[in-house]
Amino acid sequence: MNIKSILLGSAAALLAVSGARAADAVVVAEPEPMEYVRICDVYGAGFYYIPGTETCLKVGGLVRYQIDWKDTDDGWKKYSAARLKLDARSETEYGTFRRYIELHWQNDGGTQGPSGYSDTTDMWIRYAYFEVGGLMIGRNDTLFDGGIDGEFDKGGGAFINQIRYTFDAGNGIAVSVGLEEEANNFDYMPLVTGKVSIAQGWGSVNLYAAYDDRFSEFALKGIVNVKATDALTLQAVATYESGATWLGLLAPYSGYDWSIGGYVKYQVNESLSVGAGGQYFGDRHYGDFVTGRTVDLNANDWAIGAVVDYKIVENLNAKLAVNYNDGDSYPVDGSFSGFLRLDASF
Repeated sequence: MNIKSILLGSAAALLAVSGARAADAVVVAEPEPMEYVRICDVYGAGFYYIPGTETCLKVGGLVRYQIDWKDTDDGWKKYSAARLKLDARSETEYGTFRRYIELHWQNDGGTQGPSGYSDTTDMWIRYAYFEVGGLMIGRNDTLFDGGIDGEFDKGGGAFINQIRYTFDAGNGIAVSVGLEEEANNFDYMPLVTGKVSIAQGWGSVNLYAAYDDRFSEFALKGIVNVKATDALTLQAVATYESGATWLGLLAPYSGYDWSIGGYVKYQVNESLSVGAGGQYFGDRHYGDFVTGRTVDLNANDWAIGAVVDYKIVENLNAKLAVNYNDGDSYPVDGSFSGFLRLDASF
């Protein structure tokens, strides 16, 4: 046996042993690739894709602290509030599919109740609806909702369950119709509402109409916004009610036959704006549920107010409002009221 044969035999033996050990080795699986949160810029800033889906989600909200004052009260009224907003959107063959939820918590102060919760703490759903194409179903502002800026005006409307369809005609023109449920067990006939919106570079015009079968009455409203300059905005509102409706200017089934008002807003700079205006209300009325008729109170009232809005820093805004109300509905020489509000949003 020569040296060459010995070396070849040794090499073969080593290869055999190495192969056996390799067969017994544990194979470590490759880690699955990590899926990072992706930004969704289709619907604007703040949206991101829910992992594993093509649905975009935006989370937002605000924290509010407000101090209210009225000259007929003996002290300040203060409350804190929080809102959580969830906005989910995706695309379908019928258009954008949107799901929106907004929850509101509010504490008006007071003593501590059971389990450490204040007896004046409330939580409610402000919005809960979905949209696909032009169809919207759920809890939203009534289609009749709308008013001029300021904190003195009365425009009628509130949150309500509804079915609504909006047709976008293009060029800033849209037409909407809605069926709204004013309350459970009134009857099988919902509120019928309609709105025509025109938005152009110079401003906008919004026309509203509503019919309430409860008292067989209707309501009309028109709002005009004109951008006089880049800083100056002029607004006007006019309303008409044939009688008591759920969309009354004061409260459901309480309002005025007619009203007219205006507001002027001036943007001083990026952070500061000021505004002032007033509204006159003619022939106050309410609905008598016993007789099913509208009762005329023969009262005319008016209101004026001023507002200062200031952006302290990004996402932190302050609002100061002062109002004065007077007329036949006020037994004394009118009433002053106002508030200071701080909103911290995200």
